Amino acid sequence: MDSKPDFSPLFPFAAGDPRAAALRAEEERANARRLELESQSSNVHDARERIQIWERLHALRLPASAVHPLVAVIAEHTHLEIRDITGEQKRRRLLGTPTASPPANPVASVTPPPAVNSVP
Repeated sequence: MDSKPDFSPLFPFAAGDPRAAALRAEEERANARRLELESQSSNVHDARERIQIWERLHALRLPASAVHPLVAVIAEHTHLEIRDITGEQKRRRLLGTPTASPPANPVASVTPPPAVNSVP
């Protein structure tokens, strides 16, 4: 009896093909990200959870400043009000939970490399 390899129109490669496995893995990652993006604005989650999901998705921390430009971006992405974002900032301040620190002045903190003497 002739055995044919598994075939899917979405994945035109044989089931054991590494390309098919890579395509499936990529599709699974994309689907997981899509679900996370949806959950960051879902009413199922409270403000704290939505903000944490946003932080995880974007690999950023909630800024400490209420007037930071990202506050409006986070509010838009999470479908929260600005007051919800600033409320979470305040809650974290009171609990001592870390938020993003203001960036240090990178120019002032860079130490120049020692001079290299090319003459023996």
